[in-house]
Amino acid sequence: MRDEIFTHYQNFMIFFTFLLFWFGIQFGEIVEDSFAFFLVITIGILHGANDLLILSKRNFASNKYVNKNLLIYLFMIGLCVLLFFLNSFLAIIIFIIISAFHFGEEHFSEKIKQNSIKSYFYFFVYGLIVFAMLFYNSEIQLKEIMIDLVGVSFSPFLVKLILLISGLLFLLMSIYFYFKKQISIKTIMKELFYLMFLFLVFKTTSLIFGFAIYFILWHSLPSILHQVLFLSGEVNKQTILKFIKKALLFWVISAVGILLLYFLTPSLKLFSSSLFAVLFAVTAPHMWVMSSMKTNG
Repeated sequence: MRDEIFTHYQNFMIFFTFLLFWFGIQFGEIVEDSFAFFLVITIGILHGANDLLILSKRNFASNKYVNKNLLIYLFMIGLCVLLFFLNSFLAIIIFIIISAFHFGEEHFSEKIKQNSIKSYFYFFVYGLIVFAMLFYNSEIQLKEIMIDLVGVSFSPFLVKLILLISGLLFLLMSIYFYFKKQISIKTIMKELFYLMFLFLVFKTTSLIFGFAIYFILWHSLPSILHQVLFLSGEVNKQTILKFIKKALLFWVISAVGILLLYFLTPSLKLFSSSLFAVLFAVTAPHMWVMSSMKTNG
């Protein structure tokens, strides 16, 4: 049942990636980015809106653990917000590192079951490739956003170097896991094809829209399926609606927070910058919750 759910979703993911790929070719950057913001603010934020519910289930709803986890969660958010305003460049680096691991962990959660330092590094390398491909194919937009956030940008040479190194590491580690019988040659070939496909998608779309395609279709929706399975034991219309209802309050707070940050912070001229600040604040605690869920699920 579980394998069937994610097999069907994979077909859905590829189809809609092709559809949005076509959408990106047909329409201009303004339309692309507006749709991207809509996707991230709705589905993207939704996928992290039930974190505290997941923590409470993991700890059998004990008030002691719920209160402790709430304090830890809020402390991590506050720490991220403080870091962003104290040193936004360092915040970006940490965001990329955390998100790279988080992307890889979610992507390979149904493919590599064994948790080890090597598998964690493999997850990180995969996510780093995704970011490097995005940045490599959107040099001008990357510079615009980085200048708005921190006043400097990553050099094209550095981005290209990271893309080459992470690509090579991913290939070598894939071969290693194949010989350790943790991943099949079929899966490796499929993943390489997917990366080439994503590279093409990122090359023909804007930075924001390319990120949204990956973030929503390749990360957020699979994560929601995992969360629904963890919370309810099955995926159907009723359990998905229950998940959305539970997440509604946190989603509203997050959406309002994005709008307030955009209108009340004069130095953040781009809406994408405001969105990054919110995403950074919730990424670290969300990754902590998801890793706990996968460990105890």
